[in-house]
Amino acid sequence: MKVLLSWLREFTPIPESMTPDELGLVMGDLGMAVEEMDVLGEGLDGIVVARVLDLRVHPDADRVQLVDVDVGDGESLQIACGAFNMAVGDLVPLATIGTTMPNGMEIAKRKLRGEVSNGMLCSSSEVGLPGDASGILVLPETLVPGTSLVEALGIESDVLYDLEINPNRPDAMSVAGVARDLAARLELPFRLPDPAIVEGATVTADEVTIAIDDPERCGRFTARVLHGVQVGPSPAAIANRLTLLGMRPINNLVDVSNYVMLELGQPSHAYDLATVAGATLRARRATDGERIVTLDDVERTLSDADLVIADGTDRAVGIAGVMGGADTEISANTTDVVVEMAWFDRMPVAKTARRLGLRSEASARFERGAPLDFHDLAHRRFIELLGGDAGTPSQGMVDVRGTLPDRSPITVRPDRVNAVLGSDLDAATMKALLDRLGFTTDIAAGGETMTVALPTYRLDSETEIDIVEEVGRLYGFEKLGKTMPVSSLSGGLTPRQRDRRLLRSVLTGLGCSEATPMPFLAPGD
Repeated sequence: MKVLLSWLREFTPIPESMTPDELGLVMGDLGMAVEEMDVLGEGLDGIVVARVLDLRVHPDADRVQLVDVDVGDGESLQIACGAFNMAVGDLVPLATIGTTMPNGMEIAKRKLRGEVSNGMLCSSSEVGLPGDASGILVLPETLVPGTSLVEALGIESDVLYDLEINPNRPDAMSVAGVARDLAARLELPFRLPDPAIVEGATVTADEVTIAIDDPERCGRFTARVLHGVQVGPSPAAIANRLTLLGMRPINNLVDVSNYVMLELGQPSHAYDLATVAGATLRARRATDGERIVTLDDVERTLSDADLVIADGTDRAVGIAGVMGGADTEISANTTDVVVEMAWFDRMPVAKTARRLGLRSEASARFERGAPLDFHDLAHRRFIELLGGDAGTPSQGMVDVRGTLPDRSPITVRPDRVNAVLGSDLDAATMKALLDRLGFTTDIAAGGETMTVALPTYRLDSETEIDIVEEVGRLYGFEKLGKTMPVSSLSGGLTPRQRDRRLLRSVLTGLGCSEATPMPFLAPGD
């Protein structure tokens, strides 16, 4: 999971005085190990947007091509380049002569086997962006040649963290979840967005039908309708963040769907309403041998172990929790959209994605346990981010419920917490730690037990020992010190060891030697 420091700060005011390294140590201590950290926006002066005018093979070097580019002045500039992933008309980043790259390399006019190179075309890694480092970074076609790369992409000084998220941390698969953890540890305020949207006269429930045939696998199914949608490229701020977090911008609807998923952990899917037969979406089991062409244009063969989203003619239009179908894909001609946000049971999604070899960003979140009640917030955030392109949203959200996981409060014994952790914390301290994470804790009279209400975005927390882990994690395992369990047999033998040694003594007394095979004895007895 990749997160940007600037994005985290939209949820909690991380102090400017805290260095990126210090913040990384805090995230690691909370169980989100930093695998990589990149400081962005530094050393990019002198890199501009250039348009490819012509490509031709270097006359004396098979692995180098000569690229003519235009930097906005109408002149052709020749660059020698070892990458071959560009096409005429593409926009690419050009490090001009005199530029000092982020790695310290200085760009000068050079000759390569007799051909002049007036700068260097850059890969994503050379400009500090994620992507394929083996080829030149191809930029969005909406940019203007000659514009500085920093201005064109809206690159600001930032820090990009790549975090290792364990399977038992569904909440940390979102920017909001990581920020919540940091806010709790650093004792900072935390807030989720609360978008206000303007709805039209039509009512969503009158326009679409939502149904659940398998309530065990689909615990919640919600939808909203947007009319008069304008499909086009996303604003630079959204496209840039998606790019930095490793996702390719496609169009504003798809991009906002991905943005909300990264931000809140709630996957969604937008269907072209005109292509959804009967304006109906239904979660049902697939039939053995049923086929669907997914958004990656691959035909998939399903089994009755898979859950699909079907339309009014019972045609499968999506693999639930994994990927949508190509038949209802958003296009440039789309005007009306139905946005689906659902909750699917973890294991069926994981098994389907694994069997089909189709693990997606959505399935990665459903497999861990997506939030149970972020749907209304995520719908409103979706509309807010689309802005004027959202057209006119219909009133309300269709919300159909199946079987959701039990989130009943659990009883926790402070003495048990201390016994497991080797700590000496009182109940009030434990309550303060848990409440900062979003658990709601009530201490019983006398303080011998606590009743802990479980957050709906922490499906990994189900039992007392899970709460023990949360107390230790937020308090800081490094503060607890090291203890060894006391053995009742310290310095002595276990009953098994005593019996085995007695048996060996008897056998030896009967004339058996140490070399005599004794297969009924374990090694070392």
